[in-house]
Amino acid sequence: MEGVYNINNHVAKIAGEHLLITRYIAAFNQKLKERDKPFFKGLAAFFDFMEKDLLAHFRFEEVVIFPASLVGESTYGNVLMVMSLQKEHGILETQFETLKSGLQGLKTTHALLTNEMIDKIKLFFDLLKDHAKREMTDLYPMIDANAKSKALLEIYGKEMTDASSAAKKF
Repeated sequence: MEGVYNINNHVAKIAGEHLLITRYIAAFNQKLKERDKPFFKGLAAFFDFMEKDLLAHFRFEEVVIFPASLVGESTYGNVLMVMSLQKEHGILETQFETLKSGLQGLKTTHALLTNEMIDKIKLFFDLLKDHAKREMTDLYPMIDANAKSKALLEIYGKEMTDASSAAKKF
């Protein structure tokens, strides 16, 4: 996984986000074992905070990382891997929205967090962790090993940054 951090700033940033996700999941699992009530009371706020960052992270991958990977290395295996990762984004987004809505409902009604909801959150984090691991161990090293993918990553990343900067001016 060391090669993940040698790709460029855009991929390194995403890889760093993956490490943060992994750390949060580890903390969640530890707090779950301990049944830490204050921690679980803060889950709705965490999901509110996480929403913008998670969706922005997925969009960046879908607009920059995945296309650079596909155009740079359009082998059958790579195409299947990227399609699978993109499909997982949709599944994870749907699960995230369902969980967020459920947590907001608990917050509004002052109902207790159920074991069923905790199990659903754990499943979501397990799937997110597996997804991030696949990107870090399979996709990022493939991009790092392909000069065309790395060059395209720079171009697409700059175009996205420029477009974002231009949009902020209005």
